[in-house]
Amino acid sequence: MKVLLNILIVIIGLQGIAQTEIPLEDKPKKENKTKTTSNFYYKDSNGVLDKFLGTWRYQSHTELYQITFTKKEKVRTGMGYYKDKLISRFKYIKNGQVIYDNYSAPITEENNPSTDISGGWFRNGDMNSAKLMYNEPDIRGGEWDTLSLTYIQQGRDENAVKNLKWFINTSLQPVPGNTGEYTTVYKVPYEMILTKVE
Repeated sequence: MKVLLNILIVIIGLQGIAQTEIPLEDKPKKENKTKTTSNFYYKDSNGVLDKFLGTWRYQSHTELYQITFTKKEKVRTGMGYYKDKLISRFKYIKNGQVIYDNYSAPITEENNPSTDISGGWFRNGDMNSAKLMYNEPDIRGGEWDTLSLTYIQQGRDENAVKNLKWFINTSLQPVPGNTGEYTTVYKVPYEMILTKVE
């Protein structure tokens, strides 16, 4: 009887600490979120992040931006739960001068702050539009904006062109001189179309 009681106590205890896996795309919206506990794991069990993986490039006459996304699994968040997320390495060259290049920077912390662009959540059920946290290496102080990435595929075969529409949701300031153009605090363009290269 004592053995049976001990086994029952162990089973109940294990159920209390068991982690609940929830598909990443079912993660509740922030504004509707109830208290999240550390036993939740928002796992990319359906591969919704996979379309964003790889190396993407934007190039104009004066600029080159390249970013490589990889997936990191079971990252503990500041809210206490775990999730799979995208992390990045990127470089930005303007007028032949390297502005940023963190391809060789070490990833030393669980949340990878050295990468400056990471995350991966979805809104309104659109699995082709991911939201990430965005910052740049020389802008600090806890300021982060939201980066929207929209996956666009033209064609269905192995030669299909794959693009990402990039948009940083941030404050725009008019360029001096009444040009009708706008800029942001960021050096990287706030809006561009990237093409998958690898």
